[in-house]
Amino acid sequence: MPRPAPAAKKRSPLTPLYLLLGLIVVAGAGVLFTQTRGGNAAKEPVPVAMSPAELQRLPGMSIGRPDAPLTILEFADFQCPGCGQWATFMEPVIKERLVNTGRARYVFYDFPLNIHPNAFLAARAGRCANDQGKFWEYHGALFQNQAKWSHESDPTELFVQYSGGVGADAGRFEECLRSDRFAREVSESTKLGESLGVGGTPTIFVNGQRLQDVPDSYDALAAQLEKIAPGSTTGTPPAPGATPAPGAAVPAAPAAGAPAAP
Repeated sequence: MPRPAPAAKKRSPLTPLYLLLGLIVVAGAGVLFTQTRGGNAAKEPVPVAMSPAELQRLPGMSIGRPDAPLTILEFADFQCPGCGQWATFMEPVIKERLVNTGRARYVFYDFPLNIHPNAFLAARAGRCANDQGKFWEYHGALFQNQAKWSHESDPTELFVQYSGGVGADAGRFEECLRSDRFAREVSESTKLGESLGVGGTPTIFVNGQRLQDVPDSYDALAAQLEKIAPGSTTGTPPAPGATPAPGAAVPAAPAAGAPAAP
């Protein structure tokens, strides 16, 4: 799903007087993001001031061996229908055939689109679940229930309900969600995606190379993986190695054009 141009109402209002004063640079800086405070949950991005090198070191939510021959990065929006399809039909087989066999590490990055009003809060909810080691379980709950919470004016209560369903401490989760925690991290993840040319979701990178077409079957994905890393999906799986706990946030593997470890 393409990322649309920022809505005009989100730009800093400029008057002719401001232009005369030379503040046109503000307009060139792009969208000015705001954050809801005062006890309410942060539902919109916050300003990010990071260098390209700093962005490259941002961790994502990762599963799989750090030394796996394949590193698959996904930039996704929890409210994006295409991301829901990918999570439902592609991720399970990727985990079964590639992650669980030691062939791949899978890293998730938030990229909430501004056309989806609940996407930023959903991304923060995922981070709040990750804070309790429940990211992947909660990731599944959000996509499984996407059709329900996507159309809510305020899905906070549903998000809290889902946290209990995946075994998280709902009280602790709610306290996190109703604050501004992880607003900066989600905003940084979005900024990272933009720096890599991500404009829609889902966007997939493999060993630093962006897949121009998102595959709709495992066979189609495997064919692309073999072009990038011959033999990576066939033959004897790599010897067992250290695997981070599910939901652990670890930096992505070094690769050209993709986030790198510090």
